[in-house]
Amino acid sequence: MAYHRKHGVPSSIARIFNTYGPRMKLDDGRVVPTLLSQALRDAPMTVFGSGAQTRSFCYVSDMVEGLYRLLLSDEHYPVNLGNPREMTILEFANEIRKITGARSEIVFEPLPEDDPKQRRPDIAKARRLLGWEPRVSLEEGLQPTVEYFRSAQPARV
Repeated sequence: MAYHRKHGVPSSIARIFNTYGPRMKLDDGRVVPTLLSQALRDAPMTVFGSGAQTRSFCYVSDMVEGLYRLLLSDEHYPVNLGNPREMTILEFANEIRKITGARSEIVFEPLPEDDPKQRRPDIAKARRLLGWEPRVSLEEGLQPTVEYFRSAQPARV
């Protein structure tokens, strides 16, 4: 923003919320790869706290479209990009179990102190300025993501 103000450098600021899809790193520590990796190994699936904290998940192709539209816009102030469909982490873990066919049990661990209780982007500005909103449902986006994770998982011994 400083370069934009002082030197007139074109800039865009995207506030990116949870994004998922194929080619995520298997061990990056985020909830999508962690739960998918655990489910595909039929390992216990870790949920922190009661699992009541919420998140929203935006498929990568939707995010790329939002970023592209923002890049082409004249907007220089922050724009939230993400999926406003909110669900609890426990609901998400159960969706992962269902879509993978996993027999994993869900285990609960203490909630980290800094874990946000709610993550749901307000994308009204993106809708208004960019004509953008996510199109890919969680169920649609999880299919190719699960396929990728299946192919990327180390072979079981």
